[in-house]
Amino acid sequence: MPIRLPPLRERIEDIPDLVRHFFSLVEKEGLPAKQIDQEALNLLRRYRWPGNVRELENLVRRLAALYPQDVISENLLEQELSHPSVASVEEETTENINLGGSVERYLAGYFDTFGDALPPPGLYHRILREVEYPLISAALAATRGNQIKAAELLGVNRNTLRKKIRDLDIQVMRSVR
Repeated sequence: MPIRLPPLRERIEDIPDLVRHFFSLVEKEGLPAKQIDQEALNLLRRYRWPGNVRELENLVRRLAALYPQDVISENLLEQELSHPSVASVEEETTENINLGGSVERYLAGYFDTFGDALPPPGLYHRILREVEYPLISAALAATRGNQIKAAELLGVNRNTLRKKIRDLDIQVMRSVR
């Protein structure tokens, strides 16, 4: 029987440790080392976390991949949490929702944060890394952890999928129907 943890919003005391852990993971994956200031941590404690720990991990990965600052501030975090890419699908109204449009909106906001300057080099690979993790995780969830079916669904060789799972440190859970 799987262990059930309470939602993240009910265990806010875990947030600082989780943030440090996720920053450590992305640093091992080759992204720059990051820290978070106390005001930003306080903001994270007040956030509702509808996506639970996965949402926190994705947020930390985005912060590490897309922002050049060594220390994540409350202002930067407020901007990221209020950005449409973090909003849930239910909050989107009459607009057609598609990945391309979402990426365009996200990148427009991202480039705006730099004013007249450009973001640091390597944007293409940072964005791909950011998209690969949820894409592969969703395919594995849809196939109940069956890597052969997930590879077929994604249209990639199963060895390629296995390498991506290892490289991205994706936890694969097999379940029976």
